[in-house]
Amino acid sequence: MAVDQEKKRRLDEVEKDLEGLRRQLQPPPDEPRDFADAGADLNQREELAGQIEVMENERDRLRTELGLD
Repeated sequence: MAVDQEKKRRLDEVEKDLEGLRRQLQPPPDEPRDFADAGADLNQREELAGQIEVMENERDRLRTELGLD
């Protein structure tokens, strides 16, 4: 039972982390930007998208292990 409680606690952490990451993921600005700024923005969005994907995979795994799917 302690393992399930730990998994539930971790699932809660993952959900909160996902919320925060999604808030940080902003669409590209509409205003013109130079190539360096545009490249940095794109890199940041891609990095955040990768982190979100990893967290979603962990969330799905935990939900499956806990029988919540």
